[in-house]
Amino acid sequence: MSDNKVYKEGYKDGLKFAIDVARSYGISEEFIKKLERESQGDNDETAIKLVYGETYLVYEKRNTKGMEIVSGIAEQGVPLIVMSRDTKSNIASFKNVKFAPITYEESLGGFNPAQLSQIQEFVINNFTERGVLYIDCLDYIFSTSNSVQNVIRFLTVLKDKVLDRNGIFILSLNKNTMGKAELSLIEKEFKNTIKIRTD
Repeated sequence: MSDNKVYKEGYKDGLKFAIDVARSYGISEEFIKKLERESQGDNDETAIKLVYGETYLVYEKRNTKGMEIVSGIAEQGVPLIVMSRDTKSNIASFKNVKFAPITYEESLGGFNPAQLSQIQEFVINNFTERGVLYIDCLDYIFSTSNSVQNVIRFLTVLKDKVLDRNGIFILSLNKNTMGKAELSLIEKEFKNTIKIRTD
């Protein structure tokens, strides 16, 4: 057995012991779940390793993978801003998450998709150092905007703010619902993006 394998097994045993101790002392379930994930190990070669100071495009028909990624981030206690049309997600239940539904439904307390300046101000005022910004409703924003350039400018301002604070910016996109021009502009602006394809 290699030294590396012995180390990994010892590390996992230590984490299992830490979980038992954490439960006996009444430590928060959120922290315990984080330890459990680590004890199960991330040996999956396809596991996504996010890097601070980077942008990510997730190409998917639904926001499933995007929400899976940010749910994992939320469980780790990282400051997170989520802008989505998915109002049924439990992502808003995390204390470290600021959830901004993008909707015309005022009762949900979100943002009208045409109010780019208000959405931008919300992100700028709430984004913290080494935080994460996630958006999965770009097609909706494009469809309600009277200018593609306004949306690209909006994204550029948000990207600059996120990277200035050494954060992570994740965009979940359904390529089939966006025009080639819009997609081309996004990919041009996010040229350092790491692309994750799920379809």
